[in-house]
Amino acid sequence: MEKIILRNVVKYYGDRKIIDIDELKIKQGEKIGIVGINGSGKSTLLNIISGKVEIDGGKVIVNGSMSYIEQLNNEETFLSGGEITTKKIDEKLGEHSDILLADEPSSNLDIDEIENLKRKLKEYKGTLCLISHDRNLLDSVVDSILEIENGVVTKYKGNYSKYKVQKEESRKRQQFEYEQYITEKKRLEVSINKVKNEAKSMRKTPKRMGNSEARLHKRGVENKREKVEQSSKSLETRLEKLDVKEKPNTKYNIFMKMPESLKVKSKIIVSSDNLKLKAGNKELLDNTKFNIKTNSKTALIGKNGVGKTTLIKEILSGNSKIKINPSSKISYFKQNLNNLYENKTIIENILKDTSQDETTIRNILASLNIKGDDIYKKVEVLSGGERVKVSLTKIMTSNSNFLILDEPTNFLDIESIEALEYLMKEFKGTILFVTHDRNLIDNVATNIMIIENKKITEFEGNYTKYLEYKENKKKSISNNDLLLDIKLAEITSKLSICKDEKEKQKLEEEYRELIRNK
Repeated sequence: MEKIILRNVVKYYGDRKIIDIDELKIKQGEKIGIVGINGSGKSTLLNIISGKVEIDGGKVIVNGSMSYIEQLNNEETFLSGGEITTKKIDEKLGEHSDILLADEPSSNLDIDEIENLKRKLKEYKGTLCLISHDRNLLDSVVDSILEIENGVVTKYKGNYSKYKVQKEESRKRQQFEYEQYITEKKRLEVSINKVKNEAKSMRKTPKRMGNSEARLHKRGVENKREKVEQSSKSLETRLEKLDVKEKPNTKYNIFMKMPESLKVKSKIIVSSDNLKLKAGNKELLDNTKFNIKTNSKTALIGKNGVGKTTLIKEILSGNSKIKINPSSKISYFKQNLNNLYENKTIIENILKDTSQDETTIRNILASLNIKGDDIYKKVEVLSGGERVKVSLTKIMTSNSNFLILDEPTNFLDIESIEALEYLMKEFKGTILFVTHDRNLIDNVATNIMIIENKKITEFEGNYTKYLEYKENKKKSISNNDLLLDIKLAEITSKLSICKDEKEKQKLEEEYRELIRNK
């Protein structure tokens, strides 16, 4: 049974058509992930389904009760963060509606909270329409993807990773068809020019010919010219009727360079041996130590409120307990984006302090979907998402060898997050980054620092490898406990039948030692 049906639905904002759907059906129990670049109409689609936004044409049919987890506004986010988000999710899931709409429900949640959200959405039995830039969440929960591009909604079977495979296959097919089209177009154009030149070069009647010969020559030339003109028209008709193929989006090859003067020679760029940190009366870190390796991509993770941003601020402020290599030149990304000049253009902002050439910068901006003349927009007219992209580009291309990025994926769409991943891997210096995006950590991190129980634990590898390590350690501890329990039971049995006092004393001592180790 279809729970949601949209037919001939059109929605305009001004003169821009943001949604144009011939027919969309979502069945009972389907779990749909909605993707598209910022401003493509994802939230508009959910608002159309929920009835919060009126359509300019078409029909929307909803069969069943509905709950809607909307994005938190700025005031709510500031006041609450993850706790309010989790509360809102639980309230809406508690309504047990037939249909659940969710707009970026993982925003403000830490990695553990996102895992809980993932579990809840997987257990939900109704029809789910989910907007998220968390690829791991989409991979784990949804069974279809709705892509919104230029107002058109296309449905793909499978989770986000399967959608990406299908999109790449489509891009390759589009590239092949485009190249065939260009080749045939050029061939026809060359043939047309050749025929036209042939017609122009046909000789006039020589003066030495007699009248009868001249008439025959002229008739022959005219017949030939007529055939050539027919051939030219036929070729032009074929060119006009040639099925035009659009050029697919370009995949940008970006090669970032690091000047020799910025390269750090030592193995460690930041370290601390006995760090203590407080936020007001709350103790965050207690006599902990850590090292950040030069040229590593280190993810700093932990639950909300454990002190990740506080630690970054202490590194930047020059805390005497934190040693920073004197050769390091730090650039810091934070959400207030105070590294941009409002009255300057995008390209002016970035060229002000960079060792990269303009072609590289243009390619980086294009990979983040800032293309063509958009680079000449002034910062003061940019949207929040565009400002994040420009700020990140400015930092990634600055004359720095150590980047600190605090939640860089906030306000970015998935396409831009994937472009950012590429840039972070391509960056030749050190990166310390805070994120709750598991895919970003898996795809970029060479090292992880975990803040837990007022201590920092270091791990070499990405997040998946860290989880495997934790699971193996847990199993190892469990196996050791089992062996200890067997040994203790064995000693207890021996003690119950032992008559020799010396042997009994020895067994009791062994028993106490095992208890201490347990």
